Amino acid sequence: MAKAYVSNAITALSSFDPRTAGAHDPGQIIILFDDRHIKPAENTMSRYQSYYLDGLTRMRWATYWEKPNLDPGNLEVVWYMPDGARGARTYPLHKAEAVKEMFDFLSTQGLRPMILGWSAENPYPMIGGVEPPPPPKKPKMRVVTSASGTVSGHGSAKDNASTPHDRVMKIIDAEEARIAKAQAENDELLRKAEGLGYGEMNAREEKQALLGFGV
Repeated sequence: MAKAYVSNAITALSSFDPRTAGAHDPGQIIILFDDRHIKPAENTMSRYQSYYLDGLTRMRWATYWEKPNLDPGNLEVVWYMPDGARGARTYPLHKAEAVKEMFDFLSTQGLRPMILGWSAENPYPMIGGVEPPPPPKKPKMRVVTSASGTVSGHGSAKDNASTPHDRVMKIIDAEEARIAKAQAENDELLRKAEGLGYGEMNAREEKQALLGFGV
């Protein structure tokens, strides 16, 4: 079944003409998967909110009053803690498989999750969509070589074993390492703050819900 959808998508892509296609129409925001009827063993949600979510689930509505806010090209997984606190994370379409795995995990925990997406951008073949697009490729840097690092002005004789491209990549690698370290420190502070009761999820629940998923 999945191969058939992929084949149809390839056929449609081969006949695509940007001159006549017009503006992209993502459709409308819909619920792709919905397990809001699954309740945790220890449920402290108010009776009103529980009835409210049960009603939305039966009607297949994401919300009652406000319109969901989701940019095209993205998926949103929403869940509810046992006390009724709402959590949500947004991911690009190419992470559709990770989003579905997160949804399944949250369901096993009784956290009443759902996945929101655009009707014309459904990345799940099992419910009538097509395979998610591949992740965006990083731009390739052009390799510049020179006869000598000293002659080109890129270093002394001891640097002749490396090219300008190698030296630039070292700088980029160092910057990426610095950013990753800063992000890890920020995440650690966030977990500590949530462990003290700030935010929608405490540190233990955040680690369980997001284990193995990129943000």
